Amino acid sequence: MTLLTLLLSLTALATALLSGVFGMAGGMILMGVFTALLPVPTAMVMHGSTQLVSNVSRAFILRAHVYWRGFACYVAGSLIAYLAMLSVSYTPQPLVVFLGLGAVPFVAALLPGHWLDFQRPLPAAVTGFQVAALQLVAGAAGPLLDIAFVDTRLNRNQVVATKAATQVFSHSLKLAYFLPAVELNEFSPELVVALLVATIAGTRLGTWLLSKLSEAAFKRYSRGIVYAIGGVYLCKAGALLLD
Repeated sequence: MTLLTLLLSLTALATALLSGVFGMAGGMILMGVFTALLPVPTAMVMHGSTQLVSNVSRAFILRAHVYWRGFACYVAGSLIAYLAMLSVSYTPQPLVVFLGLGAVPFVAALLPGHWLDFQRPLPAAVTGFQVAALQLVAGAAGPLLDIAFVDTRLNRNQVVATKAATQVFSHSLKLAYFLPAVELNEFSPELVVALLVATIAGTRLGTWLLSKLSEAAFKRYSRGIVYAIGGVYLCKAGALLLD
């Protein structure tokens, strides 16, 4: 196993665990690592594939808790964003990816939760549009999705399960968008297998830890984690600007 495969596999394990507990944040970290090590289109495909497996696993494990009405509205909004981005065929540069990843938590914090209440059809569709569009530019949009669940009456299992279902769809769109821009021979079979195994293992462990976490702790830690990650990525974007 090469050093790159080992590094990316450990990152996938840790981020899948984090997402399994909080339903977010892991994807932001993984996207940043992939962008730092790989060309952007390849990073988008690797991130989308890994996150797709992670979210499929999580959505399946917690399938009884998915809020399907909000999910359907989210899908409608996501499709509109995908078609709009497809019409311009935009491929972001690393600076744009890191800037987007860093800014998302702080922009999301400025949005009143009731504007994006996932239990209301129109806000759920708007959330789908915004999250899908940002994922095609920055690769991840967890905090923007999170704000849509702030004022809902959904419990932590419903929140994590529904987020996972939405991200199965969003990452599928991301793969469809970026896959034509990369060569399949860029992906080592060893790396692909290692990432899949690490992602499934991390998701299983994270879902188990979720059952041990209280509602209060879930809400308290979620926001602090994404602010910290956002700050790191803004620093990275600043370093790229000065380079």
